[in-house]
Amino acid sequence: MTDTQEIDRVSEAMQSIVNRSLERESATGYFAAMYLGVTREVKRGLEDNIFTTPDRLVNLATVFAQRYIDAWDLHEAGDRPTESWQLAFDAAKEWRPTVLQHLLLGMNAHINLDLGIASAEVAPGEAIGDLRTDFEQINDVLARLVQTVQGRLNRVSPFYRMVDHLGGSADEAVINFSIARAREEAWKLATFLAAADEQDAAKRITRKDRSVAQFGSTILRPGAVPSSGLFAVRITEKRSPSAIIEILSAAVN
Repeated sequence: MTDTQEIDRVSEAMQSIVNRSLERESATGYFAAMYLGVTREVKRGLEDNIFTTPDRLVNLATVFAQRYIDAWDLHEAGDRPTESWQLAFDAAKEWRPTVLQHLLLGMNAHINLDLGIASAEVAPGEAIGDLRTDFEQINDVLARLVQTVQGRLNRVSPFYRMVDHLGGSADEAVINFSIARAREEAWKLATFLAAADEQDAAKRITRKDRSVAQFGSTILRPGAVPSSGLFAVRITEKRSPSAIIEILSAAVN
């Protein structure tokens, strides 16, 4: 039986982030509420024996989650995390970003940067090849959860429901396609880092962080026409961040 104590530990840390965000009425809790569902789904999967190599998957899931927790802790302490996470945390201080943009900013930093780094840490050198199955299974959990959260967004703003009605699952397909592309980029980063020496790895991480942050800036400010549509969504969203966090949390229980 796989020990789930580490999964429980990171779940408790994320629940703490959610709780503090609720107290502060902070949008930082949106991603935390969604990501808490990933750790819960991993634990359910372990209990149901659906994972191929459960012990190694737990290691990957916890190292991966810890990168987000560490970024949050740095931000809380007044220090700077990676550029991509700094962008996501700073966006929570702005009124204009929609809930969906906040979620995508978190996913951008966590998948496009953190996942590759965590994978190489768990499986350095030639071991990285054996990690691919666990890597895919973690991504599958995340993609399924995004679909669940998409449905909950309809309770945040009627405009999200309108998009679903007019476009069917097109908006979900766009987000899941982004996840698919991000996971492939994360795997390329992981395989490079697993084989690189410390100096080359550090340089690659710095360059990657910069490019991920640049892409995050596009998510945050996508241009005049998309921004107009997003503004229409934003003005119809629920006013209280705590109410939105509760809605997102309900999707992951």
